[in-house]
Amino acid sequence: MHQGTTDQQLRYWIGQKLMIDIRQTCSPAHRCEDLTHLPASYAAKIRQLQLGGVILFANNLKHSAQIRQLTQDLHQSSGDGLPLLIGIDQEGGRVARLPVTEYPAFAGAMALGATQAHYGEQFPHQVAVAIARQLHELGINLNFAPSLDVNNNKANPVINVRSFGDQPAKVAAAGAAMVNAMQQHGVLATIKHFPGHGDTHVDSHTGLPRVDHSLPVVQQTDLAPFVAVLQHSQPAMVMTAHIQYPALDNSTLVNKQGDSMLKPATLSRRMLTELLRQQMGYQGVIITDALNMAGISQFFEPAEAVIQTFAAGADIALMPYEIRSEQDLTGLQQLIDAVLDAVVQGRLSVTELQQSAERVLSLRRTLAHQKAPAPAPHRLSADRQLEQQLAEASLTQVGTNKLPTGWQLEGQRLLLIAPEQTKCQGWQQALTLHQVKLQQLNCATLDQSAAELQTLIDEADTVLATLISPTQSAAELGVLADLLALTPVQLSPAEQKQKLLTALTYAKQQGKRNLLVALRTPYDLSDFADVADVRLATYSYNQQPFSAQRPLSGPAYDAVIACLLGKIQPKGQLPVQLD
Repeated sequence: MHQGTTDQQLRYWIGQKLMIDIRQTCSPAHRCEDLTHLPASYAAKIRQLQLGGVILFANNLKHSAQIRQLTQDLHQSSGDGLPLLIGIDQEGGRVARLPVTEYPAFAGAMALGATQAHYGEQFPHQVAVAIARQLHELGINLNFAPSLDVNNNKANPVINVRSFGDQPAKVAAAGAAMVNAMQQHGVLATIKHFPGHGDTHVDSHTGLPRVDHSLPVVQQTDLAPFVAVLQHSQPAMVMTAHIQYPALDNSTLVNKQGDSMLKPATLSRRMLTELLRQQMGYQGVIITDALNMAGISQFFEPAEAVIQTFAAGADIALMPYEIRSEQDLTGLQQLIDAVLDAVVQGRLSVTELQQSAERVLSLRRTLAHQKAPAPAPHRLSADRQLEQQLAEASLTQVGTNKLPTGWQLEGQRLLLIAPEQTKCQGWQQALTLHQVKLQQLNCATLDQSAAELQTLIDEADTVLATLISPTQSAAELGVLADLLALTPVQLSPAEQKQKLLTALTYAKQQGKRNLLVALRTPYDLSDFADVADVRLATYSYNQQPFSAQRPLSGPAYDAVIACLLGKIQPKGQLPVQLD
């Protein structure tokens, strides 16, 4: 240990390098409530432990006035007078934490990728500006976006439509536009998930993925967007992935089960220090993905995971210890003690610890003179218009079947087939918005029997079917429209797809006009090439319960109906290859 460095100084540096989540507070009887106001005991502990930051989730964020009070109280709990780093996952699409009753979620990264061919980086820039302004007004200064993962695995359960696409150069262009726009409007940006989460079939929230690409493929595909963005932008943070990349690091470590395992990127000095810092020249803050994800937590105890990632070169350990009570804050104190012991024992370098803490402090100092702007309701209205414009600009027709200038819906007998009732309501509200007068409207859900579906198809002139896959990942759950679902779907995405294939095959045999809309991933549309008259991709199915008249409306639904009526053209282009 360096001569003259005190325990107090070391604890301060360690505290700077920890970012906790406080989404819920639980009683000894395990009754949990969302934490929406900062308890005095929590504020005191944040101050005492000299923590550098906090991440907020939808649980914490109910409405704008409450959010502003919470972030103000968090900043005032700082132990050194500097603003805390207050982070959020506001990617857009299915990963959006702000309450959709007030704030548009936008359609997400793959929708932005679908606009690039026609609009360049216009929409990535505009959406990032809107998100940054919203966060800045709320006192949130750090966004864990954009994702630079190149989604070249259609079975990817966790990235998928959270990626701009499968072309590294286009991913880089959209990512750089978003980084620059956010940071020009008062919010720090994060590029993730280094060195790339695009070609995995395991969700690192629930397991540990491994990418077996050769080194040339890693360099040309996975790493390429990170290299390009770091050349043209200066993102405040890079987030690590809990993924093994043997082409980048084939060294091992022993986990808590006593087994030898390949080091995941989050714990790899070769990847974080030698590759990202030294070879790629990145000088900003490296933050881990959440350390409570199974990709790390099932193999390492919390303190050991923090020590290992600090040794690898990470500056901030995100969610190192689950905080659900005041007792857990005491557990965090013990984690800090364990990290301090690792410094004393020489497992962690004092010099590197100080340099790392200084990188975090440097970011916090840049925020010291920022003041959250006053709320601007007129801008939120413009953001909602932008959300609809993105839904329309990204709408993509798949295949060679040409969509007529305008489908004759007026006076038709229309059958909607959807996974569950909230999606039926989205379509119904879009039809009402566009004043479509039907002779008959029925809605079937995929929980109904094949015989019931066939009966309803027999009664229809036109079938509009909805496909949503894959299953939501852990990063996506908790959107209000999902919680309001009237009929939870019991079928797996594969079972839903097979049921839709059977239904649309029958509709085609009966001479019924049919349309299939993929409201999430477009990949499965290739399986319907022979049975669907028209196939459309929207990349998102967000619904926004902010209006009594249209409680489950959504931009994608409105855009599709406008397209069928000939009011807009599907200008989007697929940003990924289908089979």
